[in-house]
Amino acid sequence: MPTAAEHRASCDAFVAHVHLLCAEPGVRVRLSRGRGRPVEECAPMDRYLARRTAHRAGRRAYYTVASLIATAGPQAHTPGVRPDPDDDAGLMTLGDDPGVFLVAPVEPAPAPSPPDPAAWFARPNFGATLATAVHQAGHGAERTEDLLSVLTRLSDDQLHRRLPAPVTRLLKDGITPDWGVLLHDLVQRPHHRDQVGLRWRDAFYLATPEPRRS
Repeated sequence: MPTAAEHRASCDAFVAHVHLLCAEPGVRVRLSRGRGRPVEECAPMDRYLARRTAHRAGRRAYYTVASLIATAGPQAHTPGVRPDPDDDAGLMTLGDDPGVFLVAPVEPAPAPSPPDPAAWFARPNFGATLATAVHQAGHGAERTEDLLSVLTRLSDDQLHRRLPAPVTRLLKDGITPDWGVLLHDLVQRPHHRDQVGLRWRDAFYLATPEPRRS
């Protein structure tokens, strides 16, 4: 059973992996087709994600976030969470066939230190991202507040189906969610929906002005 810190680190590792996948346009298209769909309807994504998600709790969260990253494109990275350009250094082609790869022997890299919990929770969750949209992209405060209220009350299935629309609008306005934090929250939500909703609402209200008293 992974610790909470290990799970948070694995969320960032998964995000970096998906960014690398999305560097290939054809793969990006296949991943983007999973927007809003349950895992059972995302067969084209399995060849890229099954090995990393088959035995994980909250598998749909991984597919949802992968599809959203694919929608965003390979340049829409979470700040500080980018794929390592050396990740493919251990692959070399055999002869002239670009479809055949050998894995070059490399020394295993030391395991990275788990991120500091305080630093992790200082990163923007989806509520904070919506607040950024209000401040920086002119999203109406009341309408955004209503959207957040709806999202936090939805069932998990409804949330996964509804999430692509507001995320797509954010991306069009140049605002990229923190994919690792979003993935973490979506994985946690089936068991801790109220806590996740409270974190999103707190982050939104603490970053937006208090409404005027009439």
